[in-house]
Amino acid sequence: MGGVDGSCSALRRRPLGTGQVAAAAAVGTAVEFYDFILYAFLAASVFAPLFFPQLVPWLGTLAVLAGHAAAIVSRPVGALVFGAVGDRLGRKPALVASLTLMGLATVGVGLLPGYAAIGIAAPVALVVLRLAQGLAIGGEYPGAIVVAVEHAPPHLRPLYGAFAQVGAVLGLFLAGLSLLAVNVAAGEAAFREWGWRLPFLLSGVLVAGGVLLRARLTESAEFVAADRHGAEADRLGALLRRVPRPLLAGTLMWTGPVALGYAFLTGLFAYVAIYVPALTVTDLQIGAVLAATVLGAVTLLSAHVCRRWAPARVAAAAGIAAAAWAVPGYLLVDLGAAPATWVAMAGAGFVYGVFGGVAPALVSQSFPVDVRYRGVAVVLASSAVLGAAVLPLPALALVGATGGSSVPLMVMVIVAGLATAAGAGLLRAPETGRSRVRR
Repeated sequence: MGGVDGSCSALRRRPLGTGQVAAAAAVGTAVEFYDFILYAFLAASVFAPLFFPQLVPWLGTLAVLAGHAAAIVSRPVGALVFGAVGDRLGRKPALVASLTLMGLATVGVGLLPGYAAIGIAAPVALVVLRLAQGLAIGGEYPGAIVVAVEHAPPHLRPLYGAFAQVGAVLGLFLAGLSLLAVNVAAGEAAFREWGWRLPFLLSGVLVAGGVLLRARLTESAEFVAADRHGAEADRLGALLRRVPRPLLAGTLMWTGPVALGYAFLTGLFAYVAIYVPALTVTDLQIGAVLAATVLGAVTLLSAHVCRRWAPARVAAAAGIAAAAWAVPGYLLVDLGAAPATWVAMAGAGFVYGVFGGVAPALVSQSFPVDVRYRGVAVVLASSAVLGAAVLPLPALALVGATGGSSVPLMVMVIVAGLATAAGAGLLRAPETGRSRVRR
C-alpha cells in the first residue's frame, strides 16, 4: 500500500504539460458550468413550485429567475475577489478555490428541503447558495481562459483559449444529459419530486476530480516574470483608468452571446414551461444536448478558422448573426413542435460557437499580464450581468404582461447581438491577429 500511496502522491505533484493545462482548464470549467447551468434548466419546471408555491405560476418563475439573476449580479464580486488572488498570488489558488466553492454550493442545493418542509427558509437558502455559485463562476471561467492562453504556443493561443469555452459547452452538455437521463429513468413525476437532486449531488464527485487535476497546475513563465507588486493593482478604479478600452469593448462584445445563450438555451426552459405548453421538459433537454454538441464542434472549428481571418471580424460577424437569428429562432420555438425548437436551439449553438472559438484568446490578450485575470473576469462578469440579468428580466416581465408574446425576447437578442458587433469593432488584440499567429 505504501508503494501505491507514494505513486499517487508523485502523480499529484507532477506538473501538467502544456496540452494538459488546456485540458485541465476545460475540465474545471466543465464542472463549474455543469453546476451553474443545472439551476437555470430547473428554474421553472422544478424550483418555482418547490420553493415558491404560494405564487401564481409566472410570478413564481420570475422569482426563481430573480435568484438566477442574483447569481449573475454576484459574478462581478467573484471576479474582483478571485481576480485579485489570481493576479497577485497565482492562477492556481484562485482556480482551485473557485471550483471548491462551486461544488459546495451545488451539493447544498441538491440537499436543500423545499418550502413545504422548512417554509421561507427554503427560498432564502436557495438564493444564498445561488449567490455563492455566482461568486465561484465569476472567478472560474476567466481564470481558465487566462491559464490556457498563457501556456499556449503563440500560434495556438486561439485554439487553447477555445478549450476553456469548450469546457463551458461540455458543462452544458453534461447538465442537459444528466437531467435527461434521470428524467427518462425515473419518470417525470419522480423527477420533479426527487430525481432532480441526483445531478446536483453528482457534482461532489466531479468537483473532487477537478480539484485534484487543478492541483497539478503550474504558473506560466509569462506570469512568473511579470511585475505584480503595483500599489494600485487591487483597486477597481485603477483598473478602469488603465485599461478602459478592453474593459468596455470586451463587455459589449460578450453580451450578445450571453443573451443568445440565455434566450435559446438556459432561459428557454422558463419561457416554454409557461407559454409553449405543447413542448415538454424532455423536448428541451434533448434540444440542450443537441445544441451543446453543435456549439462544441463549431467552437473548435472557429478557433482554427481564426488563424486565417482576423478574430475581431469573426466575433463581429457572430454578433450580427445572433441578431439575425432572434426572430426566426423564436418563431420556430413558438410553433410548439419539438423538431422546430431543436433547430432554433442548434442554430443558437452554431452562432455562439463561431464566437466562442475566437473570443477567449482575443479578450485575454487585450490585457497586460499583471491585470489579465481581473480584466478578463470583469469583462465576463459585466457581460453576464447585461446579457443574463439586465436585459432578460425586463424582457420576461414584458412577455408576462403581454400574455406570452416572444417579441420582447427577440428585441433583447437583437440589441445584444448589435452590442457584440460594436464591441468587437472596438477591441484590438494584436497578439491574436494574423501577423502574430503566422510567425
